[in-house]
Amino acid sequence: MMRGDRNKRTQPRYPGIHKAKNTAGKIVPGVYRIVFTDWQGKRRTQTHHGGEASAARVKRNILAAQDEIRAGLKASPRPKTKVTTLGQLWEAFKADRELSIREGSMTEGSLDRNWHTYRALLNYDPSLEHRRLDKITKEDIKKFKIHRLEEGFAPEGVNTNLRGLRTIFNFAVYEEFLKKSPMKKVEAVKVTQRDARLLNDAERLALRLAMESLDLTDTYQKDAHDLTLFYLHTGCRRADPLFPNFTWEDVGPEIISLRQVKTGKVLEKRKSETIRDILESRRGEPNGPFNLSGDEAYLRVKWLMDRAELDASPKDLRSTAGSRYYLATRDIFATSRFLGHSSVKVTERHYMGLIQSLELENHEKFENLMKSDLLFFCYSERNHAQSRATHLDTKNPSLTSEKGASRRAGPTRLELATSGLTGRRSNQLNYGP
Repeated sequence: MMRGDRNKRTQPRYPGIHKAKNTAGKIVPGVYRIVFTDWQGKRRTQTHHGGEASAARVKRNILAAQDEIRAGLKASPRPKTKVTTLGQLWEAFKADRELSIREGSMTEGSLDRNWHTYRALLNYDPSLEHRRLDKITKEDIKKFKIHRLEEGFAPEGVNTNLRGLRTIFNFAVYEEFLKKSPMKKVEAVKVTQRDARLLNDAERLALRLAMESLDLTDTYQKDAHDLTLFYLHTGCRRADPLFPNFTWEDVGPEIISLRQVKTGKVLEKRKSETIRDILESRRGEPNGPFNLSGDEAYLRVKWLMDRAELDASPKDLRSTAGSRYYLATRDIFATSRFLGHSSVKVTERHYMGLIQSLELENHEKFENLMKSDLLFFCYSERNHAQSRATHLDTKNPSLTSEKGASRRAGPTRLELATSGLTGRRSNQLNYGP
């Protein structure tokens, strides 16, 4: 097969018709995405359940309808739902996102985060729910931001709220419920980058002693014990190993598949001896190894941390797992994949202090290696020169005579190189053959 034929196979059979994929990146059979440009010149997508050829026919009909609107032969579409208030906007946004969740292009966790953001805004000012969208201004959003900071919320959390509101109002603009988003001139809170919280040697020892003192016949204590070890050996987030995200179907003979609630991506991790023992001891659990809610998992781990007299959480266990993985591998790219970060830059930002603390150690290793290499070079050069001198003396004894000695007056290049001399003359030496 020619190279051009192979390239043609990767192109869609019909332009603008693509196979739909779920959040794990796998193709969904019988589902296609139709990509087209509407009468306003905006790029649109539509999901089609059926064959590829039928999706192409649907696209042709859509394009024909758009041409009629541009020519004035057909009225332009209007929003089917009458949205004038913030509360109505949320209902329309929720319905749209629930449809995306059912078709597999969005996770429930994303909608939950948007819901918490919306509730936080209404807790600040309940009257906003019934206010017209065009009456909500950037000043309202800025006051909400200030209120959250004054309430003691972390800047990172406030920025998460702002991103959620931006998503909701961008949806309003996209659906033409609103001409301009009030988030247009609202900037994020400046955040001072801090290293991830890591358990030090003393804290890890205290945690180990606390786990050794547990009564594993007690269900609550066993949950706390197993969850803590699972977080430390996989580096997963708090909700990742919990049902329904992690079931017995995700447990293979050698590999476990952990779906990240935050991103929807699936991370495959090889079973360590500790993970294997934990899973085998929990075989009697229904549905999955950890049939718990996020709050239940948090309370169990927090209880164990308090028992060890540590101020830590499941998030700190994940950070500690990442730091230990990096120390074991000294590979920032492998550590990024282990944690499931979107970019290695995220990993570098979290562990910058740890990376910098190892620079002195790395420099000393480099220095010792270079000294070893140069010492080997000097010894090799000396042995080569000595053997060459012996060979010349044997071949031409006159070199050792008085006349020969006068010809070789002064040190040789090798003698200067290995004598440790410094200065102008030694710096100008040529170490070539």
